[in-house]
Amino acid sequence: MSRRNQPVRVEPYTVAHEAAWDALIAASDNGPFLFQRSFLTYHQDRFQDRSWLVWQGTELVAVFVAATASATDAPHTLVAHPGLPYGGLVTVGLPKYTEIEAWLELLRHAWRAAGFRQLLLKPVPRVFCRRPSDVLPFWLYQQDARLSARELNSVIDLTQPFRIGTWRRGNLRKARRNGVAVEPTAALSDFAAFWQILADNLQHAHGRQPVHTLAEIRNLHSRNPGGLELWVARVEAEVVAGVLVFQDVRQGFVHAQYIAGSPLGKQTGAVDAILAELLRVKQGPFQRFSFGISTVRGEVNYGLLNQKEGFGATAETTDTYTLNL
Repeated sequence: MSRRNQPVRVEPYTVAHEAAWDALIAASDNGPFLFQRSFLTYHQDRFQDRSWLVWQGTELVAVFVAATASATDAPHTLVAHPGLPYGGLVTVGLPKYTEIEAWLELLRHAWRAAGFRQLLLKPVPRVFCRRPSDVLPFWLYQQDARLSARELNSVIDLTQPFRIGTWRRGNLRKARRNGVAVEPTAALSDFAAFWQILADNLQHAHGRQPVHTLAEIRNLHSRNPGGLELWVARVEAEVVAGVLVFQDVRQGFVHAQYIAGSPLGKQTGAVDAILAELLRVKQGPFQRFSFGISTVRGEVNYGLLNQKEGFGATAETTDTYTLNL
């Protein structure tokens, strides 16, 4: 009997499914390493996992990445995902639209039966997918979901030539004149130095702290080999800037998760020196470079966007939908 003739069922994720879950993510068309259990479980004290599995016969054919915050004022809202930049349906093997539609309807019935009345969904953006698909946004449109947020990400296609702008090239010359040295590092002292620079910048600009603590980032770095890299710029021995990237060779992307420079780093063009080196060395193994969003609640940070466009980046949107179940 072919797979399509097998009965389909959905069920909540439990730890007994960890191996099957990770195997599907590793083979998927749109499941970055952030969906592996080694990443998802680092903040399990803050979130209750509400992920789901889709089975066709005995074969796991899809998963739905979601959770609820442990402390929430909206207990009847399922969020995909409150502790990640995105979540939702992950598939493997290019399923047909009618199959995905049927899975989503089964999931919707299961969510309602579990007491949820609303779904807040941030689908995986195209830049993070080996094989992008707009089936999920189309299904949400068909279900009268509301587009509740839209942010602007900056992306470079590493398979195509790109041109660094005049202003950025000037900063690169400044970095060379000041002896800025760029390298990847795993040293705890370098992570700590960069995290202090990052925290100081965020506190000064926005009155807040990084989403991750230093301990959490070190934990994620050790639990996800190859998935996180810290690149720093030094003037003599001092760390003056850094870029922490999340990367996934199979899905083909590098993402600048955190970017920060000290006052000296900004004066010496150190951040641009790191970004230029990253773009150089990541060509080949990776196909896309994501600079991250340049918007806050839909409002553009023009200075930040200009820096990314100066490296040849173009715009992609990342969307959030609200669906009444």
